[in-house]
Amino acid sequence: MPITIDGNGTIAGLSAGGLPDNSITAADMFSGFQNGITEADQWRLNTNISTVTSQTVLSTNWERSDTYGAGYVGTGMTQSSGVFTFPSTGTWLIQIMAYISIDGSQRYNSIAIQTTTNNSTYSDATYASQSISRVNANYTIGSLYAFFIFNVTSTTNCKVRFTQNCEGTAGVIGGDTNGNSTAANFIRLGAST
Repeated sequence: MPITIDGNGTIAGLSAGGLPDNSITAADMFSGFQNGITEADQWRLNTNISTVTSQTVLSTNWERSDTYGAGYVGTGMTQSSGVFTFPSTGTWLIQIMAYISIDGSQRYNSIAIQTTTNNSTYSDATYASQSISRVNANYTIGSLYAFFIFNVTSTTNCKVRFTQNCEGTAGVIGGDTNGNSTAANFIRLGAST
């Protein structure tokens, strides 16, 4: 006999060895289960940051993405001087895409996601790097992408920021108030572990 669910959400057709007929409803199956993503937010640099030096914290020029139909889910992130605060505890996916341009050849350029669990000491949780060779008399461009899954157990102590590192001082991190050239995503995947 096939298993069916009637208009009241009652499951019928379970045979011997399984659950008796009509013993569980669809509502029972999903009680206490939280569906979907409850927090998702995106921020970007709204203007270029020039003359980037070694291990520079991207502390200025952040804005929430707000053009071309951009939106966010839930309360959203807050930031102060480039330090981002989470609106709730949980397991969060953090992603950053960075637009890099240089005037000259550089052996390395990198973007890092730095986290703290004590609201004080930051460490590189993950980073992406590349080398860029100058191919014309003007700026040469590249892009970087990094991601990290962060267990946020305290919204007071668990924070995140982003840094850029380059070989020299000719680096530029691209920013644009009308589109995402350097941007970060914050998505709450579920409860804290």
